[in-house]
Amino acid sequence: MADDREKMLNLPGVISALLGVMAAIQLFVAVAPPSVVHSLYDAFAFIPLRLSFLLAPQRVLAALGASPLDQGREEFATLLGAGPLVYVTPITYAFLHGGWTHLLINALTLAAFGAPVARRLGGARFLWFFGACAVAGAMLHFLLHALDATPVVGASAAISGTMAAIVRFAFTPGARLGYDSIGGIRARTASLSQLRENRQAMLFLIVWFGANLLFGAFPEAMGSSEPIAWEAHLGGFVFGLLTFGAFDHWGRQV
Repeated sequence: MADDREKMLNLPGVISALLGVMAAIQLFVAVAPPSVVHSLYDAFAFIPLRLSFLLAPQRVLAALGASPLDQGREEFATLLGAGPLVYVTPITYAFLHGGWTHLLINALTLAAFGAPVARRLGGARFLWFFGACAVAGAMLHFLLHALDATPVVGASAAISGTMAAIVRFAFTPGARLGYDSIGGIRARTASLSQLRENRQAMLFLIVWFGANLLFGAFPEAMGSSEPIAWEAHLGGFVFGLLTFGAFDHWGRQV
């Protein structure tokens, strides 16, 4: 019994490391000069318009009504094009936050939902899964807002992926969140067809999608004065739901 309580209270090392990195970055943001903070977010936040310009500059200029012969075209290109660094922002944006409150909310949800998934996958595979969910969230947001210049920050998309992963194994009969303390037994990963027959899992999915759409439409309900990138949350969640079985199977094969 004491061993079970210890496992519940102690976070996996990979979760503690992620939280530590995010907190260190936010502390740096809190004490660094404003110009440095602006440069940090300018370089590592995910900005759909910049990726669009890097992939198809002429198409972006045409969409924004800028002729290739415009005198200010080069300045415009310099403003939008941050070079190859743009390609890493679909991951780096997950480590930046809009303030301590934003970080605290994400830290609590990562600890609650990420820990069981990390215990099941192990540190290395969890990092791959976490990063892939972050990228999936950024890409869905990009597809729907390709010309948006608003920076996207926060780990919510990646955390949404871990929430979806839990649906794949936490609602099976007799499931435990992680390995059993005796014999290393763990709950089987439910297939997508099996989820449809699980009332608890379906209720969780309905509540999650409903809440995400609600907070996207009314960000004030989350205490945010800025729009919430709910599409990124959706992208991370759907990716996590669809691919967790593959990540879990990969672990049994290695």
